[in-house]
Amino acid sequence: FIPPQEGDSRGPCPFINCMANHGFINRSGQEVPAFDIAVLAMTLFDLPDTMFPPVVNMAIFDGQVEVQQDGQTLLDIERLWNRPGEERDVSMVFPNPGLNFNEENLHIPVSDGFEPNNEEFFTDFRYEVDAPLLKQLTDRSTAGVLTIEDHQEHLRTRILNSLLPDSPEHDMFFVLSDESMHVAANQYLFPVMLLGDMVDDFTSIDTKVVEDLWTQFRFPDGFAPRSVRFGDDFDFEAFNAARQDWQDANVLIALEAFEEGKAVVKHPEGEMEPPVSSDAKLVTA
Repeated sequence: FIPPQEGDSRGPCPFINCMANHGFINRSGQEVPAFDIAVLAMTLFDLPDTMFPPVVNMAIFDGQVEVQQDGQTLLDIERLWNRPGEERDVSMVFPNPGLNFNEENLHIPVSDGFEPNNEEFFTDFRYEVDAPLLKQLTDRSTAGVLTIEDHQEHLRTRILNSLLPDSPEHDMFFVLSDESMHVAANQYLFPVMLLGDMVDDFTSIDTKVVEDLWTQFRFPDGFAPRSVRFGDDFDFEAFNAARQDWQDANVLIALEAFEEGKAVVKHPEGEMEPPVSSDAKLVTA
């Protein structure tokens, strides 16, 4: 492990950043062959070979990966911040991109932030891990252990707090698309499932591993794929079936939390729309 040096490129994905910090890809994070990342993700984390090539192709389509004249596909991993891109609203620990577009900032004088070519005022703040968000996650641990369920509750809370006007995390432009829900569904289970150290329990992890992942972009000491550590005792099919089940569950959690938050915003303090009589329904029809 070598932390990034001045001028090195790092992006929003902690696992790609870890690849760079541990030398699996260019330590600079620049001119990385994009499909090498897909191969490494499958190799390091025991994921199926159908999972990541489509993600790379989407990055090419989004303009984040540069296709060279000789056909090489090269990526500066910092470009994954560009929207549309890998990082979506409701990140575990990065602030939502719309937070600086609040009522106060939208009414400041032009000279105090809206002058031409000052888009950094509205973007650079979100490139650093938000310490309170990380603490919200790690505070859910029990006896120094975080679980999939802890991450799921963090997901639900993040969505609700992004929507509710009284929350300091309220984002007036928060929109969670279907694609964003699926990105979040994977994001919120990957730390536990990919970095855990047990052969057949994929549901919990040492809290320190999660802290180091986000604050240092560092794999735990002695990390190796389960298939390497445990050999034939590791069940690749069972592992990925569990991952898919948790991903499906996270999509439902995200959808339900998003609908719940929108309902609260629409009907604050328990206000409900008056019931519509059957006669009115017929007239409307």
